[in-house]
Amino acid sequence: MKLSEPRYQVADDKHKYTIHMPDGQTIGPLKSVTAILDIRAKPALIGWAAREASSFFKAELLRLGQRALDTATLEQIAKDAAGAHRRKAKDAADLGTACHGAFDAIVKGREPEDYPKELEEPVSAFKTYRLQSDIEVVATELAVASAKYRAGGRLDFLGWSESRGGWGIGDYKTASGWYGNDFAYQAGGGYGLMVEEMYGIEIKWAEIVRFSKKPPYESEARPVLDVRAAMDGFLEALAMVRRDETPLIGPPTFQSAGKPENPKAATKKGKAVLPMGF
Repeated sequence: MKLSEPRYQVADDKHKYTIHMPDGQTIGPLKSVTAILDIRAKPALIGWAAREASSFFKAELLRLGQRALDTATLEQIAKDAAGAHRRKAKDAADLGTACHGAFDAIVKGREPEDYPKELEEPVSAFKTYRLQSDIEVVATELAVASAKYRAGGRLDFLGWSESRGGWGIGDYKTASGWYGNDFAYQAGGGYGLMVEEMYGIEIKWAEIVRFSKKPPYESEARPVLDVRAAMDGFLEALAMVRRDETPLIGPPTFQSAGKPENPKAATKKGKAVLPMGF
């Protein structure tokens, strides 16, 4: 199956997307799909971050023993523990990037002779997935964007499946589990809207292919059950992002202690400044 020419071109500069229209007009930089969906609460991540900090703190106490009782050492351990989840997330992101690169190479017939050990299981699972799938991969690592919604992103693959009714989107995830509808809002929702606008085709399906990051390395593919509902979910998140761009909290009209704040100092260029915290 051949993909038609896009109605406009999309440039991706380190995940900052810009639309280049045929008449020379540019639109951007645009918010990315993943940045837009970050506005959604992710309670599972809070517990995960706390566990990572706790595990790091415990491991350092066991490693250092009596030396950990020094005040300065304890303060350093606490500081490092607070960033443990960020370091773990970066490692996971690096693995995900490596997996995406390997999968893309396999689809394009450029598979390397060997892989780093950490990629062996995901690559093996990916090959098994491709052998049982009827999806014809038409484009990979495709930068897409919407002039209407002023958002952009890069999808993993655009494909055609006769059994699924036509065009669809596939998204690879290196994740330990499934977290609400976020994956559906990203692949079937945001990317689906952008492909339809750019190429004038209808997205009939979307599929999330998950590869585990640790033993027992279970992998699976799951369909997005309702692509139109996924699009609605993405647009709801986008609407919240847009609303947050306009501050709704004004300068104080009353303060119980301290020097009253100058109302003029609490505004910037005619806009109210949001207070820090909540």
